Amino acid sequence: MTEDVKKLYDERVNRFVTTANLNEPDRVPIVGSSGSGAIHYAGLNFADLLENYELEEKLYMAEAVQQNPYIDAFGGSGINHQMKIATALGSKTFFISPNGINVQHHETSSMKVEEYDEFIADPMKFLADKIAVRKVTGFRDGTDEEVYANLASLFDKAAEIRRGSYANKLIMETLGLPSLTGGAGSGLGGSITHPTDVFFDFIRGFKETMTDMRRRPEMVDAAIAALSPFYERNFPTKYVGPFPWMNDTHHIATFLTGPLFERYYWPFYKKSVEACHNAGIKLISVFEGRWEQHFDLLDELPKGSMIAQLEKFEQVVNFKERYAGQFAIYGGMTGLLRLNTLEDSIDRIKKTLDVAAPGGGYIFSSGGISAPGDGTPERQEAVTIWVYENAKY
Repeated sequence: MTEDVKKLYDERVNRFVTTANLNEPDRVPIVGSSGSGAIHYAGLNFADLLENYELEEKLYMAEAVQQNPYIDAFGGSGINHQMKIATALGSKTFFISPNGINVQHHETSSMKVEEYDEFIADPMKFLADKIAVRKVTGFRDGTDEEVYANLASLFDKAAEIRRGSYANKLIMETLGLPSLTGGAGSGLGGSITHPTDVFFDFIRGFKETMTDMRRRPEMVDAAIAALSPFYERNFPTKYVGPFPWMNDTHHIATFLTGPLFERYYWPFYKKSVEACHNAGIKLISVFEGRWEQHFDLLDELPKGSMIAQLEKFEQVVNFKERYAGQFAIYGGMTGLLRLNTLEDSIDRIKKTLDVAAPGGGYIFSSGGISAPGDGTPERQEAVTIWVYENAKY
């Protein structure tokens, strides 16, 4: 970095740290974003990016440059997806939507109900011997040499994605844009994954997990307990400082009633927040869908330990009224750019800022353009500039 870029970088980091500590900086920090919609507006489709990292990098860089200097950070580390790994190995876990832009996840169950005991006894062995073979044709079909070659390809593709993410991070730094997450923990990255989500997403499946939680709850308890140590390794184990942060994304939580959430989800989540807090770092919790039914439990978390990333304006209002001065808020603008006019978007932003900005603790993001129809780059730029010019303390 040049001296001027380093100064800008430090100013932006300080803006985030001040906000996360529930104080007022000079203005509301803004997170720029890039979604799959950028592929559409570039005249491309997702398949074009699968084997062309340079194309992804060019597209990602263009998005960041367009939104800079009005933003303080840029969300994510690229547009590409781990579907590259799945496709290379013959897995049907992911598929490209008919619009050619978005990636979706097939709902499958790869574990039989009678296999709970085997899974609980050694989950990693079960994942390698059963789940991987069932999900990936490249591990199931062919000679031993072909299977070994596919395994080597898996590691190569994973390394390529890591290299690409790091390269994009360096690009952001040349613009004076810090990464909100990454580098924390025990060398495994800046994300925490919940074992219940893993069990739900990739092992037992949505329908079967929801059924098992009611019909055989002790088995689900034991399965999650067996998985948990492997995901606790992503917890920070020593002091890592106030920035960058860690993050987690929750999937099944929004579908759980209060009692099911408290039993199967809350213990690990609370433990992860406390581990980050003890290491002096914030955890961005991506509360997908509806979480209002679980908000009462957040009273058990240390003050300032978590940043709630919310989807909707109404959630921001409710959360701010309940937890002002206790937790910071991020987002709340999902769907913003789909509104009929730019004036509608600005009106939504004004209402959000009136509630969320006073006293600090609010980070703005437009929510991004995930698919054609979610908005336009021009509208995204316009609302970003408006917040930059008007959301000052």
